Amino acid sequence: MTYKQRLKSEGYARYRGAVDASVYEYFNCDCSWKAEWYLKDGHYRCCGCKEKCETREPDGFQLFLDLN
Repeated sequence: MTYKQRLKSEGYARYRGAVDASVYEYFNCDCSWKAEWYLKDGHYRCCGCKEKCETREPDGFQLFLDLN
């Protein structure tokens, strides 16, 4: 099972919002073009490279309005 498959099986959903460059600067990311972020309960995880960065800090991630 790949890391991406494991995230999906744990209930993470693909984060499709915009991610600010400051997030990649914080992680000192050299391959931001490969980033694939997943989100669950305010926990962001990336599976774009071997580093598998993660954060609970929402700064730099596009916020969505709850229209319910």
